[in-house]
Amino acid sequence: MYMVLFNEPRIVNQISVSEAYQICEEITRSASTSFLRSFKSLPVEKRSSVHALYAFCRKVDDIVDGDWLPNLSNLSEEELVSLNQRAEYRAMSLAIKKMSEPSNGDENHFQRVRALLWFRDNLELIEKNITVNHPIFIALKDTSEKFPIRIVDLKLLIEGMEDDLFPTNYESFEDVRSYCFKVASTVGLNLIEIYGYSNPDAREYAEEMGIFLQMVNILRDIKEDRGRGRLYLPTDELKMFDINPEEIGDMNLANTKKWKNFMKHYINRTKTHRNNALNLIPLIEGDSRRNPQMMCAVYSSILSEAEKRNGDVLSRRLQLGFMKKVGFALSALGLWSISTKK
Repeated sequence: MYMVLFNEPRIVNQISVSEAYQICEEITRSASTSFLRSFKSLPVEKRSSVHALYAFCRKVDDIVDGDWLPNLSNLSEEELVSLNQRAEYRAMSLAIKKMSEPSNGDENHFQRVRALLWFRDNLELIEKNITVNHPIFIALKDTSEKFPIRIVDLKLLIEGMEDDLFPTNYESFEDVRSYCFKVASTVGLNLIEIYGYSNPDAREYAEEMGIFLQMVNILRDIKEDRGRGRLYLPTDELKMFDINPEEIGDMNLANTKKWKNFMKHYINRTKTHRNNALNLIPLIEGDSRRNPQMMCAVYSSILSEAEKRNGDVLSRRLQLGFMKKVGFALSALGLWSISTKK
């Protein structure tokens, strides 16, 4: 069910940059209190820009999942007609490319394609130094003037998200990795431009960070994604372990030896990306290290939980207990640490 925010304020007059950043912070707060806490360790200017980036990513994700659509009432009739025509063409092109119908035959598929296209249009406008009268893009434009973020990466993120509008079919790990790069590494590559770094190797490790985080997300959201017709596990490797992708919906699969062996393989690969990603921490500016450190700690614990369950991520969702959450709050203050080299 779509929660379309038609009660989203119709912006008539240009809002200020500070107001735009405040709205981005509110989006971050409503979407993820744990991420908001991790951002608090950043200097004010960097923190505001991270909120802007997070708000953009959050809303793109909400569009794809069917939880939100932007209010387009500010568009003129001519602009709306043009957007609709281009969205129809885009929807048809994606369907041909994917050789598939939209996930679950979703009747709101067109609206989601149109919303993503509108987001892409706005990125191109701020790339041309044109102000867009929307809080997220006002804040993003200001961020792009303060930090060398790459708008092209955010366009690539939208491209990756468009894949989620269709049933997924990732045959090899390289296919999965490409998806992870689009939807996660692109964000990491922009975050380090805000964090600050001098060693160019930071970009390689930021890419690895995105792969690690998204591979954990795949495990955490596996049941929910399966319900939406999505599976982000490489089918050729599933077959190597004698697993049919159709079996993923069966909770009894978690108790089988073949699934446990596959999960051991997947978790070990995820750890490799994590250990590579940890090389990023000392390369970014000191005032920005706690944020990615906390992210690594949280996601490492989620991965450890999957390992403790012997790979059972099917019968119940991976999540953190209260004491672990307390531990991460302390880690943000430098008072507690988690071993990630297991």
